[in-house]
Amino acid sequence: MLQGIGCYMLQGIGCYMFRIDDMEVVDATMKGSAARFINHSCDPSCYSKVIQVDGKKHIIIFAMRPIKRGEELTYDYKFPIEDVKIPCTCGSKRCRRYLN
Repeated sequence: MLQGIGCYMLQGIGCYMFRIDDMEVVDATMKGSAARFINHSCDPSCYSKVIQVDGKKHIIIFAMRPIKRGEELTYDYKFPIEDVKIPCTCGSKRCRRYLN
């Protein structure tokens, strides 16, 4: 997954990828729902879950608590541990400093 992210970064394009499992990644960089713009936080307001309906996988975003009108939706990206660390800039008091 980091190879794809690196490719977009070299082109100056923000990327929107979601890891379904060890074998599948959804790349919504060029096309997808508004959910692709939900940012990371180490202290998120939402969580994601992959469910299967009629043999097709879907990413569902659930609120972890009541969310105020105008409040940003966030979830923990939980990137896998890699040799190259991706700095986190979420600004949360609970920030882990890295996305992976």
